[in-house]
Amino acid sequence: MPISLYRRRIATTVIQLAKDDPFLVKEMITRLRESGEIEADDLVYLDRIADRWIKIAEDNGRHAVSAHPRQACG
Repeated sequence: MPISLYRRRIATTVIQLAKDDPFLVKEMITRLRESGEIEADDLVYLDRIADRWIKIAEDNGRHAVSAHPRQACG
């Protein structure tokens, strides 16, 4: 497998993980930075993707609650 294809597959997998579990991605980036395994400015793009998906999840949660207020009451 060519290196460029391998890197694209890795990038796609990591971006999908940021969408699926952005809190895990943020936690891992923080740990890697604190341990010195990556520089402070490494993975900024992935950090932003995770932030974006956290905001989307929060917005979706607010819309779901406001859209069905009677269901929340029982």
